[in-house]
Amino acid sequence: MAANLIDEIKAAEEKAAKSVQEARASAAKRLNKVMVDAETTVKEAKQLAAKQFREKIQATERVAEAQAKNIVSDREVKAKAIYAKQKEKVASVAAWITEEVMVRYGRG
Repeated sequence: MAANLIDEIKAAEEKAAKSVQEARASAAKRLNKVMVDAETTVKEAKQLAAKQFREKIQATERVAEAQAKNIVSDREVKAKAIYAKQKEKVASVAAWITEEVMVRYGRG
């Protein structure tokens, strides 16, 4: 009986050790899978964030381009108005200078 009992105890210990090894291996596999899943999730999140960042930059650039075109267009209109106003003054000043030169130095 004692031999039988010792054999049963050894068998139980081997079974328990095997169960512990299997549990450790299973836990290691699960841990590795969870870590791979976490790394994949982080990678996907970074890619999504980079994509959204690029899209926001592009949208902001489009808005800025439109605003720049409006500003340039408005400034061109103002510049043309100033040019037209100054053009009239230049013509009258040029005529006055010409007349002054003719009076001072003669016509010919």
